[in-house]
Amino acid sequence: MALRLEVTYCGAPGCCVGVVGSDPALGAWDTSKVVRLSPDQDDPSKWLADLPLPSPESEFKLVTAQADGQVQWEELPENSNRRFPARCVSAGCTLRMQFGEPRMAIEASAEEIEANARATRRMEDRQGSALQANVDRKGDNAYYFAHNRHFEVPADAKVISGPGLITGGAPVLIEAGAVMGSEQDRTVWLKDYSWSDSSGKVKVYVPVPEGLLPADGAQDVVQCEYTSTQVELTINCKPRQRLKIEKLNGELVVDKCTTRVEAHKNRIVLQLAKKRETTWYNLTKK
Repeated sequence: MALRLEVTYCGAPGCCVGVVGSDPALGAWDTSKVVRLSPDQDDPSKWLADLPLPSPESEFKLVTAQADGQVQWEELPENSNRRFPARCVSAGCTLRMQFGEPRMAIEASAEEIEANARATRRMEDRQGSALQANVDRKGDNAYYFAHNRHFEVPADAKVISGPGLITGGAPVLIEAGAVMGSEQDRTVWLKDYSWSDSSGKVKVYVPVPEGLLPADGAQDVVQCEYTSTQVELTINCKPRQRLKIEKLNGELVVDKCTTRVEAHKNRIVLQLAKKRETTWYNLTKK
């Protein structure tokens, strides 16, 4: 796999966006060997290219190429060059930027996101339960032991019984007719997800159990409601699966948020459209 380069360019028509850099795969600063990007079919302002993995921290710069071969360098502050961030130089990553703007955004590959999610789950498994932590910390005075002690009632003790009083003995039927919730009514709350930030949107990757999403019609069983500061996902299966993320780090443009169901990858991708194009260092506010 290669590194995906995505450039936003809203300049004069007829120009082609390219990249040249110190890495030999990018022409070694030879403008006659510019690597040309291709316009996105859905968005002509976006230009795309899959590049061989460059050397970490190697320098590069964007250019525009005219039909007659003339090359125009992008203007950056202090005429500086760009550098490939060390953390993005891995197969499948996407590096996004705007022509003439020094800021860049990185989107990790799907494989890396899944690996991080698995590592997070393993860490949570090692932490143990809250009950065990309470026992480890308080010993015999822990909540578990406090409710597991055996008490003897003296023979001459006076036992008072009546409505609302628990005095031990055989179970007493309180109410008949109670029915446990059916499998269809039960809801499983999803906890595992990962996310990535790019210039104008945030992607939330929600893994689901294998086989949960049908091969055909998976989109029909998935519903997602977006508000300006939260997102709620529902998968209408047996049992029902739900995910709710509240207090998002920034406001959303609700009508531009989308949901992509990838049944073959056993995951759902929530694309959150930012109202303000700022970098999110956390998905939610503390």
